[in-house]
Amino acid sequence: MDSVGSSTEVIVDSLPYIDREIEIEGMREQIDKLVEQEMRKRTKKDPSHFPGTFDFFRDSPVLASEYQRVQLGKPMEQMDTNRYKLEAPLDAGNIELWKKAVDNSKAQLEQQNLRLLNMELLLKYGANAWRLHNFQLEHELKLFQSSLQQYRQEILELNKERKAEQLQAGKKLETLEYQWSDLLGKTLQVEMACSSLENEVGYLKQLEQQTRTEMGLSQLDLNDKEQDPSDSQSQ
Repeated sequence: MDSVGSSTEVIVDSLPYIDREIEIEGMREQIDKLVEQEMRKRTKKDPSHFPGTFDFFRDSPVLASEYQRVQLGKPMEQMDTNRYKLEAPLDAGNIELWKKAVDNSKAQLEQQNLRLLNMELLLKYGANAWRLHNFQLEHELKLFQSSLQQYRQEILELNKERKAEQLQAGKKLETLEYQWSDLLGKTLQVEMACSSLENEVGYLKQLEQQTRTEMGLSQLDLNDKEQDPSDSQSQ
């Protein structure tokens, strides 16, 4: 992948349906080593940017205290069941204790009445309420399954489209690679022909120079021979 400038856009140049170099023996290990080397080069973020503590459950004191208890590793306090006991006061002559005991018994009696009322309501409407609840859950399940099937179909179509595009791009790449290889071969042939012509031209220039030199020497000899008879007649 190659990032474009300073923008967050990333161009993915991977073609998993075309590139099969990963199947070459030893290629995966080499890639893992490169990834490990790249990860070592990454600078770690300064932890000072992160807050040291988090203020959870700011609006709920009960949950805040419970969270603090869990963080400290303290055991949960057991529920106080004394209020559910109907016991006589230890001091039989204390009127205030008797009042509290009577109030507790009234609260227990009211609780039992509420339990009986809830049981009657459950027997009368519970079955239908559970049927309606189950029907709602089944409807939601069908909606989720339909959404899941739709997402799977979209993913399948996307993968088909990606595969078709990559296969088409692969054919184009093969054509371009063939053209590149052909042009590269022709370029090498032209370079070899040019080199051969340069050698031939150099040889011809050397031969021309040698010929000119030989012709120059021959002309000098001819002139000398033409001058010799005149000299002998003058004498």
